[in-house]
Amino acid sequence: MQPLGLSDPHERGPVTDRRAVAIANALWFRALAQRALRDGAPKAELRAANARAAARIVLRQARREALVRRLMFDAVAVGV
Repeated sequence: MQPLGLSDPHERGPVTDRRAVAIANALWFRALAQRALRDGAPKAELRAANARAAARIVLRQARREALVRRLMFDAVAVGV
C-alpha cells in the first residue's frame, strides 16, 4: 500500500514523503496519548497531554518546512 494513494513510488517527491512521515508521526503520538489514558498508570493525563503536544509540534514543523521550501523555490525562480 502506497502512502497518500499514489500507485507508483517514483511519483512521490520529497514533499510528499515528508508529509507522509509527519502525518504518520502525528498519528503515532495521538495513539500514544490514547494508550496513556487507558493504561491506568500514574500521571496518565499528563503523559497524554505531552503526546498530543508532540503531535502538534510535528505537524507545525512540517508546515514550517513546507513554507520555507516554497519560499526558497520562489526566490530561485525570481533569481534572488
